[in-house]
Amino acid sequence: MERQVAWESADGVGTEQLTVSFEDGVAADAVTVGVRDDPFSVAYHVRCDEFDRVRSVRAERLDGTDEIELEHDGEGNWTDGSDEPVSALTDCLDVDVSVTPFTNTIPIRRLEFEVGESHALKVAYLDALRMTVRSVDQRYTCLRSLDDDGGRFRYENVESGFTAELPVDSDGVVLDYPGIFRRAFP
Repeated sequence: MERQVAWESADGVGTEQLTVSFEDGVAADAVTVGVRDDPFSVAYHVRCDEFDRVRSVRAERLDGTDEIELEHDGEGNWTDGSDEPVSALTDCLDVDVSVTPFTNTIPIRRLEFEVGESHALKVAYLDALRMTVRSVDQRYTCLRSLDDDGGRFRYENVESGFTAELPVDSDGVVLDYPGIFRRAFP
């Protein structure tokens, strides 16, 4: 079953519309528009296998000027759209697309946290405004386990020191990313 989700930027200058399915692995398609220095419009697509391991990600500017396409073997090896290895992403298991809170959902669902449990991750950070990708160390800590009423997780970018407490719904989809995104629908 597909779900529709929408977020708005906390500063009120952007929105995202996401269509997501959790059957047989995550399948997500979204469009984000906003202003960060300059106006942008980006579509992204993420596919995961039945174990919620990222298998592919694609981001493209809607003006057709640039795109990134990556494939993942589920074990930490990435290739680009030309099937060339991307050695800078070796050992990254997850993806973080810069213009959305959605990609936090993937490790939250995959890791099945207990309260107090913490996981350090290497992720492929896809800067959708610059159309670049690099490896970033992140950490997630479970503050309240995922259940029918949702959950709460602490996200940390180890490199920058940025942290945020993320309330999520029962599917692990972010409700509020303090100061950055807030859920507009449902």
